[in-house]
Amino acid sequence: MTLIRLSSGRPDFEKLEAMLTSLNNKLSGVPEAELTIEELISFQDADGSFKLVDSYAIESDARIDFCYVPTYLGAAILMREILTGNRKAEDPLRRALNASLSRSLGGHGYEAEDGRIKAMNIFIKGGLKDFLKRERQLCPEFHCLIHNIIYEYKLNLFRGKNCGAWGEDYAYDWRNIIDTLKSSQRYYIAYGSNMNKKQMRDRCPGATGIGKTYVKNYQLTLPNYANIEPCVGMSVPAFLWEITSADEDNLDACEGYPHNYVKIEIITEFEGNCFSAMAYVMTKKGKERRISLRAGYYEDILQGYVDAGFDISEYKLPI
Repeated sequence: MTLIRLSSGRPDFEKLEAMLTSLNNKLSGVPEAELTIEELISFQDADGSFKLVDSYAIESDARIDFCYVPTYLGAAILMREILTGNRKAEDPLRRALNASLSRSLGGHGYEAEDGRIKAMNIFIKGGLKDFLKRERQLCPEFHCLIHNIIYEYKLNLFRGKNCGAWGEDYAYDWRNIIDTLKSSQRYYIAYGSNMNKKQMRDRCPGATGIGKTYVKNYQLTLPNYANIEPCVGMSVPAFLWEITSADEDNLDACEGYPHNYVKIEIITEFEGNCFSAMAYVMTKKGKERRISLRAGYYEDILQGYVDAGFDISEYKLPI
């Protein structure tokens, strides 16, 4: 079916549903799907979306169904095109992914999590796992969003907070998404003593050093062990590693995840390119600990600055 943008003032829901079916068929690889990639790209709106109505000024449930869901479907179709080698889809995909960020993939009201699960599964069908691994520079903001959703799911499952407002149990869906998107390698932003190469060789033998960077709009703190906290205008010297899943498990144990530290995804820059990468930040419980630091900890931090290629004058905290 040909995609056309209908009036939001007088929507023809039968036609809207038919166009959604056409997008779903294309994503699912239905052989008789009539929609071509060229037609899809030509239909893309100026804001990067694939909304099926001419305005977002439509009833909230319909806005999800006919503005945001079509955008996720269109982006997922283009994602699969990129993964199969069609680089002409790169710019349209970047624009579509940026258009997908506005609601953090959430649905409407009490069904926000149902909508987000649906969106995640749409992107999974488009090859999200391979995309996260192979296209790290294509819309890092989208990478960041996906990883932060995964961290949220993992933390909620650990804490047993897997029920929605009406008692819906999301545990199965969350675990399925987590398991499906589990990656063998990822980027990790180290600060403090984990910039120390010897320490990282011991903790993460499979890690590969990428290079030094800065965590912008954060500051380094020492509630006991090192931590980073948001602070506009500040930046923290850091080192970008690529780690394996086994390395990440080792780091989880060393950092006391998720009791003392939890994970966040942030965007960092290296050699002029932006990347999404994981970092550990201390929990409230972790910051309130009154403990004796291990011997040589401060010295390991200073050596980390040297190993990463920073001048130790950039270490601002008193020793």
